[in-house]
Amino acid sequence: MPELPPQSPLLDVTDERQGQSLIVRVTGDIDLATAPRLERYLTEALEAVPPPHPLVVDLTGVGFLGSCGLALLLRAHDAAAERGTPLRIVAVQRAIRRPVDAVGLRATLVLHPTVESALEHTG
Repeated sequence: MPELPPQSPLLDVTDERQGQSLIVRVTGDIDLATAPRLERYLTEALEAVPPPHPLVVDLTGVGFLGSCGLALLLRAHDAAAERGTPLRIVAVQRAIRRPVDAVGLRATLVLHPTVESALEHTG
């Protein structure tokens, strides 16, 4: 899977294959210091998923999502759409839902409550 610099104490990113789909699990804060690393990871992860299988980004371990994190999720969504790969985001916590709602991205960045529901989603 993606080759990245050693894990940062502020952000941990791992992945797991589930059939042809890929689940990327993110733990920590997504801010100006960590967003570039996560963006590189998601770019490489997207290349590893054959369309039309989904790339699931599990943000349940994220405690902070800054504006640069929102921007990178939007870019990842657009890149995935170009490839025909659904990008599914898993998040239930306020730290993710609030900024997504505040900038009106809920219709674009659909948030799922669990990895299982993200994998099962057919829309």
